[in-house]
Amino acid sequence: MPWLRRLTGTSGTSRLVCVPHAGGGPSTFADWVGALPERVELWVPDLPARERRMLEDPVTDFDLLVRGLADELGGDDRPTSLFGHSFGALVAFEVARLLHERSTPVRCLVVSGMAAPQTLPARPAPTDEEILRDLRVNGSAPPELDQLPELVELVLPGLRADYSMALGYRYREGPRLSSAVVALSGAEDAEVDGADLARWAELTDGGVETRLWDDGHMYLLDQVEDVARFVADRHLGAGAR
Repeated sequence: MPWLRRLTGTSGTSRLVCVPHAGGGPSTFADWVGALPERVELWVPDLPARERRMLEDPVTDFDLLVRGLADELGGDDRPTSLFGHSFGALVAFEVARLLHERSTPVRCLVVSGMAAPQTLPARPAPTDEEILRDLRVNGSAPPELDQLPELVELVLPGLRADYSMALGYRYREGPRLSSAVVALSGAEDAEVDGADLARWAELTDGGVETRLWDDGHMYLLDQVEDVARFVADRHLGAGAR
């Protein structure tokens, strides 16, 4: 089964591909559909171990995940931009690098809630308790998580895989991107600040724009339409340069 799914109902002239946070699935971006211009298709990873594929074994190899997404994207030559939040920002960045190496660069890379990857320290894989605590602190835990132990057992395999890949990520030197980069974060995000966002400029020749949004790490959940329209504007604007 493919790893990418289109959420918009009609065909468009360009694509915006949105990669969610650790453990997130397609529903993270379902409300973006109505905020995007009709000519922009919205695509999301539809990965094993989450939502409709919850009972499948998770992807645990970060390089395999990046190659799989890049391979699917590479089969379509329409202008494409990537948006990634938190762990998804690392995935989107590495997919953008691989597509750049294949001479099919993305139009724009929008990274959210993640410091520039070359600044990330080595970190051990977390315990289940640490994962669940982090979800509660950063605001990405569903409200029913504490009331339904069976839900916890169901979602933990995918969460373990994503957190292990995120914390095990190691930046490797490579060619700079040619794409424009937009780096976003919540103003109250305790782990990412303006200086962290500014260092994304070291990774591209396409220029970097940074912006802090009101709220914390999961700011995009409470400002869906504004964030979706902002990202779509940067996607379309990058093509007009």
